[in-house]
Amino acid sequence: MNEYAVSDYGIFDGGVTAVRSLCDNYETGRSNLTSYYKVLSDGTIFLGPICDSCVAGFSKVDGKITTASENFKVISDYLIDTSANYQKGDSDASAKVLSADSNGRLEATTLQAYRGNGQTVYYNQKGWYDEQGNLHRWETTWGKDIASSGCGPTSMAACLATMLGDTSITPSTMANMMNYDDNIGGNYVTKIAAHYNLDQTHNIGLDQSKMDTFLDNGGTMIVAVNDGGHYIAVLGRNNDGTYVVCDPNDFNTAQKTWNYSDIATGHTMVFHIAPQGKTVDECLQEHGVAVQV
Repeated sequence: MNEYAVSDYGIFDGGVTAVRSLCDNYETGRSNLTSYYKVLSDGTIFLGPICDSCVAGFSKVDGKITTASENFKVISDYLIDTSANYQKGDSDASAKVLSADSNGRLEATTLQAYRGNGQTVYYNQKGWYDEQGNLHRWETTWGKDIASSGCGPTSMAACLATMLGDTSITPSTMANMMNYDDNIGGNYVTKIAAHYNLDQTHNIGLDQSKMDTFLDNGGTMIVAVNDGGHYIAVLGRNNDGTYVVCDPNDFNTAQKTWNYSDIATGHTMVFHIAPQGKTVDECLQEHGVAVQV
């Protein structure tokens, strides 16, 4: 990827200034709200249930304003950190993402997944963008268009490129090793894993405990989701227990939070691919720990 030049770091300055201004405005509004809240609270002894309802309403608004104010501060810090990380390189900057909890509170987290080779490779079946923003499609000889029908080879490419540390393994590489019929029923997994001398199986299922142990020991998985209509690659686990997933049909897959239910709901086939030098059984039996990289 193209690293930003020093002169480009200032692209974040405007965003930081705007968010800080929002923070100040929200703090002012919250201060005013607090004073009005006190007036209403003091008056409840005279106004009874009517004012009680107003106080309850103000409390809800105050909670939302507090959350919004805190979120703007998180965004501001996130932009500052991202600006600093771009000085180290695009990969450092893209590793830090914003995520929201069930209450709408934002948190900036760094993707710290188990990566046997120190990196995670994400591919998209539609192709890739060059530095000028042009979309390039994956070329293939298998008789089908990867963009519309290539979630299988794209998932397999993400698994192997990540495990083997070899980005010369692309969706085109995978597709050119298979017939289109191999994409049906997941036959391509068996075929390609054998070519790379990797042990694999589709007889384990998707028990979460086994899945976690397997991933922590360097394995990767391909799961047929959407009731078997789409393949995704499960590449590892984050320190917080969420999963590193490559969805071939989504350019933003790396920025999403993937929980077990996101992978398991509507799944049909599951393929476990062991790393070089290990068997699937060894990956399931050994005690592994998701490590920070």
